[in-house]
Amino acid sequence: MTQQTEKLSRWVCLECHYIYDPEKGDKTQDVPPGIPFEKLPDTWICPICKIRKIKKGVFKKLDE
Repeated sequence: MTQQTEKLSRWVCLECHYIYDPEKGDKTQDVPPGIPFEKLPDTWICPICKIRKIKKGVFKKLDE
């Protein structure tokens, strides 16, 4: 039995260049490590520039 671990993608805010790293989470909003960007609540905002996750085109998935 082979167990595969999928690497969680990092996302960058195109306004301020903050990088959300799911392996670290976001302590400023009590997001524990291991939460993918897609699973962040709609109320989550960029901790630097305060733009909401749901604003389209502001966050971009980083190519690994």
